[in-house]
Amino acid sequence: MEKNFLMTMLLLFSVALNINADLQSESANKILTTEKNEQTINPLKPIYLDDVTISSGWNSNWFIEAKGGASAFIGTPVGCADLFDRIMPTFQIGFGKWFTPAVGGRIEYQGMRFKNANLQKMDYHYVHADFMYNLTHKLQCNEYGMSKFDVIPFIGIGMIYNPDSPQGYFLADGQQVGNHPFAFSYGIELRYLLSHRLHLIGEISGLTTMKNFDCVGTENNFGDHMFNVSIGLSYTIGKRGWKKVIDARPYIHQNNYLLSRYASENDGDPTNTVQNNYNDKTNRIDVDNMNNYSGLNSLKRRMSMDATNQNEVNDTLGDSTLIKIGVPVYFYFKLNTAELVDETQLSNLDEIATIAKEHNLEIYIKGAADKATGSEECNRSLSIERAKYIARQVMKRGIDKSYIKASSLGGIDQFPLNEANRFCVVILREI
Repeated sequence: MEKNFLMTMLLLFSVALNINADLQSESANKILTTEKNEQTINPLKPIYLDDVTISSGWNSNWFIEAKGGASAFIGTPVGCADLFDRIMPTFQIGFGKWFTPAVGGRIEYQGMRFKNANLQKMDYHYVHADFMYNLTHKLQCNEYGMSKFDVIPFIGIGMIYNPDSPQGYFLADGQQVGNHPFAFSYGIELRYLLSHRLHLIGEISGLTTMKNFDCVGTENNFGDHMFNVSIGLSYTIGKRGWKKVIDARPYIHQNNYLLSRYASENDGDPTNTVQNNYNDKTNRIDVDNMNNYSGLNSLKRRMSMDATNQNEVNDTLGDSTLIKIGVPVYFYFKLNTAELVDETQLSNLDEIATIAKEHNLEIYIKGAADKATGSEECNRSLSIERAKYIARQVMKRGIDKSYIKASSLGGIDQFPLNEANRFCVVILREI
């Protein structure tokens, strides 16, 4: 009898433990699901795509450079002097543009004097166009996408002129031979970033032209060479640096989740269906809409609902008592300017303005600057200018000024990345 009683008690105790474990597991799953959902609807921190940059336009990343150094001419025939007997000063000035962080081009003038095979001093002028490739454009880049130290090999073609020879031909060994002024340039440039616009540059280069360039030699084949070592400065003209491209996928995930959440709440199932729909939709991202991170699909969904069923959506920057419609739309700006990082962001305003007019909504704009750079007064003024810029763009799209409310947040440090705090946020709300 006692044995049966003990077995019964042990069985009941085991069942109770299993029930308690299941309840704890269910509770933990609910907590994790809640935390994940809360994290999904929080403001997102911008993440940038690797190895993707955009030029600021045709007027960006032009440069002018000036160098001085020494050159040595080695021709065919060589002559009786050694290399050091041939050294002469040289001067170089160039103008060019970087089309991408890696690829650039320039036109450069080089000239002064050289010693030919007979050690006779002669003048020369050389103009050449070079193709340049930056091997280290990804190393130690600053916020403008410019690397600290660059190794840039180049190759080009140009025209060289020796004014000490008769015009139209060379006198070579007492004979008249044709003038062939073509030459090839090649070399490597080392560049160090001193400031946002100024580089210290050093260059080892050479040129190769016809054997009769120095008026010694009769063959019209390549064989005369000049080698140069120079140092100087390069200055960037116009807009500098490269734009970083924001990864749109986190915004798409958030947008799809919000659509699922609102649909589930209408169906009376705010728990499992929400998460299942979220997981299903995030696994079916439309690749063709990768840049649609504005949240306007969610806005359309909410506008189709009855006003009594609309839930309050509050951004972390605004008043909790105001009823916001849709997901806040962010517009990011360049450092210390009221210029957008990417003007394609303005396409979001077209649909925002359309929906605001159709449903008689108020457009609320808040400008911000990053607290890490600039004084408090400067950041306040900059954030106002950014808000005014977006307000002007909204008015251009047919929205009356009375429907627009703009304000300034000044300098903030809401996001860890400084550039993420340089924004305007646009919110639609009921009047």
